[in-house]
Amino acid sequence: MTSSRWTVPLLSVLFVLLWASGFIAAKLATRTTDVPTVLFWRFVIAAAATGVAAAWLRPAMPRGRSLVHLVVTALLLQVGVFSAVFTGLARGVPAGLTSLVVGLAPLLVGLLTPLVLSTRLGAAPAIGLIIGAGGVYIVASGGLSAGGPVGPVLLPVLGMAFLTAGTLYQKRFNDDTPVASGVAVQMVTSMLVLLVAMPFLAPQWLPTGAGGWVAVAWLGVINSAGTFAVMFVLLRRRSTVHVSALMNLSPATTALLAVPLLAEPLTGRAVVGLLVALVGMFVGLGAWPRLRRRRDDVSPVTRSGSMHP
Repeated sequence: MTSSRWTVPLLSVLFVLLWASGFIAAKLATRTTDVPTVLFWRFVIAAAATGVAAAWLRPAMPRGRSLVHLVVTALLLQVGVFSAVFTGLARGVPAGLTSLVVGLAPLLVGLLTPLVLSTRLGAAPAIGLIIGAGGVYIVASGGLSAGGPVGPVLLPVLGMAFLTAGTLYQKRFNDDTPVASGVAVQMVTSMLVLLVAMPFLAPQWLPTGAGGWVAVAWLGVINSAGTFAVMFVLLRRRSTVHVSALMNLSPATTALLAVPLLAEPLTGRAVVGLLVALVGMFVGLGAWPRLRRRRDDVSPVTRSGSMHP
């Protein structure tokens, strides 16, 4: 019972760190390697890793409509999100700012979940999402006011839209799909899409140097396979709002990781933004007693679509 009690908190911390590390690795990779090449090898490595996991675990493989839904999810959560985000990074958008823009997706997910999934959104998740978005804004406003690129930021904004749609689609149609087979199908689908597109997008087929390979390997094994496996487990055990609250921590966490890994200076805004996002997660996950009591007064809904963290 104790082990089960700590499972979700540990997975939540791991998810935040893995999600944030992806922006760092992508920034490093796109400094020397074309975006399509980074994406292609990311998905090749991820497909191999998840394929081995699926062969070992032997989960039920999706067929028919379930397979089609997974393909659509792959186009949204994998190809769509990371094509836009990586292109923005390659065009000069800082890793921290990219994470901040993408970090606005949880607010959209939280606002759209009651409409798309026909569930109720309690007071605690709604207030927590707003506070967390405030933490995102604190750090993001510093990047833009310092003369950061405005035009390329539209690319992470597009990635944010894909992430919002993909998260809701995953929760709506793929919630009962085994994690191992679901992630494997998504990575193989994404790899095939990039394989077809590569001749038209990038003559460079291999990453540049050992650093490029290390960054791509991290993106493929840890960020692609690992992060999304953890994400899908959390979506099954909790809700889209739980994952959304955790994503509010990603922007400031990325900014902190960028200090030693990308030699980016630590700003006061990043520290303040992280603290505000932490408060947002604390409230959004129902840890605030008064809001928790109000949340518990909401009529229960089915587990698969429950908005209770």
